[in-house]
Amino acid sequence: MNKTIIWLIVIIVVIAGIWWGVSRRPTEEEVIKIGAILPLTGNVASYGQSAKNAIELAVNEINSQGGIKGRLLQIIYEDGKCNGKEASTAAHKLIEVDKVKIILGGECSAEVLAEAPITEANKVILFSSFASHPDITNAGDYVFRNMVNDLQGGRDAARMIKEKKVAALVESTEYAQALEKVFKEELEKLGKMIIAEENYNPGEKDFRSHLIKIKKKKPEAIFVNCQNGISGGLAVKQIREMGLEIPIYSMIVFSGKDALSAAGEAADGVIFADAPGLNKNNPKAVEFLNRYKEKYGEPANEYLVGAKYDAVYLIANALKKCNEDTDCIRDYLYGVEEYNGVIGKYRFDKNGDIEGLRYVIKKVVDGQPIEIE
Repeated sequence: MNKTIIWLIVIIVVIAGIWWGVSRRPTEEEVIKIGAILPLTGNVASYGQSAKNAIELAVNEINSQGGIKGRLLQIIYEDGKCNGKEASTAAHKLIEVDKVKIILGGECSAEVLAEAPITEANKVILFSSFASHPDITNAGDYVFRNMVNDLQGGRDAARMIKEKKVAALVESTEYAQALEKVFKEELEKLGKMIIAEENYNPGEKDFRSHLIKIKKKKPEAIFVNCQNGISGGLAVKQIREMGLEIPIYSMIVFSGKDALSAAGEAADGVIFADAPGLNKNNPKAVEFLNRYKEKYGEPANEYLVGAKYDAVYLIANALKKCNEDTDCIRDYLYGVEEYNGVIGKYRFDKNGDIEGLRYVIKKVVDGQPIEIE
């Protein structure tokens, strides 16, 4: 056999080895499966897709460095559609079929509240990065979130309003209704009042009948309380089109492109309570956001993607110590003294809620949210 043939055989063997290594799927023993329930379709799909991007960014980094003790992270995605029934079905599937021990999400409060009884009964870790409903605080011993509780959000929303006679346009979702309850209670404590309140269905796009009723009450300000950025933006646009030249207040959705795009120029002047955001003085936040935008473009919400990226790394750190022992992972998360993450420095209290961060107040100026306090 001449040298040319020998070299050809060697090259073929090397190429075949590389192909086999790249193309073969890892065995069950070589991966750690983690579930992710996100709103991948529907009115808030942009949030779900942004969260998925952040997960992928973190997982690719971890896996490129050898994974967890040589085992790669494998994410199994399910669409919760920001809906309790869909999220419940997804949780059952991930636990009973895929045998996951950890679920990231949901990102909507309705998703988390539906998933929690299922994950709790199976001792599965449930970690959300955007659900803020107060009831999640007591949803279970295996439930964690690195999103600020609506009890804080509702109080901050009431405090940012200077006027005494306020109207509220409220979306009929778990998030908005829970926030509204806290908001009204705090508003009354401050000597202010709701003189008109209109509720609308998720996905509604024409608010004129609601706004006609509100306009008749002659409020001094209006609070647009919504989960869906598109509906919030359209509501603001129609408020201005109807000649209601009063201050408009809202919540976190106006930090995202959906609400700003739907409202257009009408968004200018809107004041809203927002999650803390990514501090530009935090090198981790700056580096992460640059990497994210380079690969995926602008996120639906900066806090969401930062918190979700943090969540993956927090779980990865727990897995390094605990493997897939969820009692150990739970205790590890409770024991975090101060996590220095993309969204800031924080820890978890006895209920799995975040401690160390709070809402900030922003105003839309020339189409951009600017922190004012």
